[in-house]
Amino acid sequence: MNDFNLIRNADVKVKKVIQHEGGHRRVFADVTVNGEFEHRFPHTSRISKHLDLMEESDLANRLTGGSFFFIEDELVDFRDGGYNGFVHTDESVKVFMDILGYQRKADLAFAHVRKDEADTSKIVLRKVWNENEISVPGYQSGGDFTSQLSFVWNPYVKTINSAFDLVRLICTNGMVGVTSFLNTKIPLFNRWEEHLDIASRQIQNKVNSTVIDRIQSMSAERASVADCLLLEQHAFDRLYAGGEKDEGERERLFSIMAAVNPRNHLSDVYQPAVFDSRDMGAQLPAHLSAFDAFNVATELRSHTAQTRKSSDFALDKFANGLLFDREDNFVASASRYTTRSTASFADPERAFYGDMK
Repeated sequence: MNDFNLIRNADVKVKKVIQHEGGHRRVFADVTVNGEFEHRFPHTSRISKHLDLMEESDLANRLTGGSFFFIEDELVDFRDGGYNGFVHTDESVKVFMDILGYQRKADLAFAHVRKDEADTSKIVLRKVWNENEISVPGYQSGGDFTSQLSFVWNPYVKTINSAFDLVRLICTNGMVGVTSFLNTKIPLFNRWEEHLDIASRQIQNKVNSTVIDRIQSMSAERASVADCLLLEQHAFDRLYAGGEKDEGERERLFSIMAAVNPRNHLSDVYQPAVFDSRDMGAQLPAHLSAFDAFNVATELRSHTAQTRKSSDFALDKFANGLLFDREDNFVASASRYTTRSTASFADPERAFYGDMK
């Protein structure tokens, strides 16, 4: 699996391409590297946007002298001519390709792609190292999860990094692990595979115990009013961002907005000011449990399309915060909170089809 080209001190030519789509003017940067490899950057990429500020020759001069990494003639990552940082040797890259290889994005349930990568590349430099089944007692099939640990590499990064996915099997809701203990940097000295096995076991053991303990406690804890307002905003942004949506996705987003909206469920409990103040809302328990809120976040992340204002990364960060990082959870008790909870999202069969007040 050595079909790669790591080009150093590249000679780059740039062509500005203008297209009109749906009444919009779009500018693309077409680059040719060493007269052999070609790549078109999307109009939303930082490289294409440079052509609004500089000439083709100026952008070519900026990219020339840089490093470009191709697999199967597809640009995976690059550094421009001003980069003077770390680059792996071809020999090291060959070892990476043999041990970890790469995956097609189309084969991934979740994306672990940095914002500064080649944007249109269909390749991710990672390998699923192992999978671990997690069963949370008391939840029957609703408590079955798969934790998937992958290792990610890059020719411009010294270390191998871990990447973590957690998927709830009954509804295929999932999240990408972005909390610190899940994202380990493994230094490369020798015996790479042995070190990756050790890191994998350590992370999976910690994930297993943490997930079981937290999910059991999250059902007895309240999300905050601010949590619910944030989830409602994500659903709103995804619903009204424009673009094509099938009827199933629209119904899903409408249902989520109705279920999480704290004004609808708590207007007889709190003063209106609570719903307009993020700081105040963060201190008060909502009608949903923390586990409900976790399921809403992963439902949005897994089954609706991200938008400019509602990214999958933001939802991953929210879900990770509930599951791993939160220290200010609201414990349900009659003295602190007396309004009945629907807890519909704890049961995926009822989450979007049950009665909602």
